[in-house]
Amino acid sequence: MSGYKKSIQLGLLLCLAVSCNSKQKQQIAVSSKEYPKYITSKLPGQNPEGIEFNRNKGVFLVSAINESPNIAAVTFTGDVSQFSNNQGFEPGGSFGLQVDYKNNSLLACVNNNEAAHVAIYDLDSGDLEELINLSQILPEGSKYQANDLVVVEEDIYVTGRLENTIYKVSADLQPSAFFQREGLNRPNGIVFSDKGYLIVAYYTNTDASLVKIPIDDPLSAQVVEIRNYEFRGLDGMLLTETGSLIGVAKNFEDPKKGFVLEFSSEDDWKTTSLVNAIDIKRSTTIAQVSSEEYYVMNQDWKTPKAENWTLERVEIKKRQSTKP
Repeated sequence: MSGYKKSIQLGLLLCLAVSCNSKQKQQIAVSSKEYPKYITSKLPGQNPEGIEFNRNKGVFLVSAINESPNIAAVTFTGDVSQFSNNQGFEPGGSFGLQVDYKNNSLLACVNNNEAAHVAIYDLDSGDLEELINLSQILPEGSKYQANDLVVVEEDIYVTGRLENTIYKVSADLQPSAFFQREGLNRPNGIVFSDKGYLIVAYYTNTDASLVKIPIDDPLSAQVVEIRNYEFRGLDGMLLTETGSLIGVAKNFEDPKKGFVLEFSSEDDWKTTSLVNAIDIKRSTTIAQVSSEEYYVMNQDWKTPKAENWTLERVEIKKRQSTKP
């Protein structure tokens, strides 16, 4: 049994047996000619905040921050089915998602009125396998919101947006406070570079920064200098195979719109420059389906009970690698 799928008794609300099926999955290829500009899906009251693409089945996985915690699967034609089976538990609304192909899992940030958790689902069946309580390690009375997460080897790093904390969940499912720093507030999007560090986007309505955090020495974390752009924060983010950072940003002047921003660095993220900005409808996060094709989930905070939700295709040309 590998990594974070080891069963333990650390205040988990759920601990089920997990099978280690090492069967190789067949990647489903979708021709770029078949990528529609918009995918409209009937998701009554879903209010999705997170999106991932499951390349094994060629479907999007879409979270739900409203009362119903079910995660949905959405096809390129807009057909919807329920992905998550919460085994009778009500973990709360789901936010950021992360597919972990190595462990055949989908990880989700889930929150209710009392606590923040990481939920781990079987990627094939959607069965909830683990529910890890992050809130147990912080003082009572704190506000909690697990917002986004990334898998690094067998560990999981999670942004606690309201707690101003980066959590770490170790391979044996033990949560801890990995990173906190005075003056850095509201961590949101998070990615990992194979050079050994996290990049985290912090932002409030008045302040924003990108922070590089080495996983072996978090105390040496540094704010990334952004040279040619007035940075106001990123929500969902991803790091491409060529080293570009792509993220979704608010349009503070028009709440119905947003941006997909692409940043590049030539000095290992000591500094960065904006290299691409694409206008989109208001969105919160982004998923990559091929080397140049991405989808964002349009968001509508003013109509959280809407029936129809739209995925919008964004084309970003592959850039020359900035990796050394």
